[in-house]
Amino acid sequence: MLVTHGNVMRARGFTLIEALVVLAIAAIVLAIGAPNLSHLIASMNARSASFDLIGDLALARSEAIKRNRTITVEPLVGTNWALGWRVVAAATPPAFPQETILRQREALPTALSVTSGSNELVFQPNGRLGADDSAKATWAITSSNSTPRCVVITPTGAARSKVGATC
Repeated sequence: MLVTHGNVMRARGFTLIEALVVLAIAAIVLAIGAPNLSHLIASMNARSASFDLIGDLALARSEAIKRNRTITVEPLVGTNWALGWRVVAAATPPAFPQETILRQREALPTALSVTSGSNELVFQPNGRLGADDSAKATWAITSSNSTPRCVVITPTGAARSKVGATC
C-alpha cells in the first residue's frame, strides 16, 4: 500500500530482511524449547497411563461391590502391563457361566514401561483386596526422559497416583 506524506510516497509492509530475522528468531526459540517439549510429552503420557489404570481399578472395585462378585484386573499379555490390561468379572456358575470383560485397555505408548509386583489384582465382593494382593498392589510407570509415576492401592482398595522413583 502506498501512503503519501507531503510529496514523499512510502511503501508500508515488511521487507525480506525483516521477515528473515523473525524466522531466525523463531527457529532459535523452537530449538531451545524442543527438548523441554519432549520431556513434557513423556511426562503427560505417564500421567495419562497412571490415571487410566486408577480409573480401571476404581471401576473394578465398584463393580465388585455392585455385583457381589470377584473382579480381576490383569494384563492382556502374560505379565506385561505395558501391553494393555483388562477388567474381568469372574465366572460364577450357574448364574454367570462365563467371565465378563468389563473394560479393556490397549497397549501404552512404546516409550512407557510398567513394572509391577502383581500379575493380577483381585477385588473381593466387599471391594477390598485379597490378603495376598495388598502387599504387591503397586505399579511404576516410567519413561526414559520423565519422572516415574507410581500407582498404589491401599488394602481397602482405594487407588492413588504419586510422582517419584519409589513406590
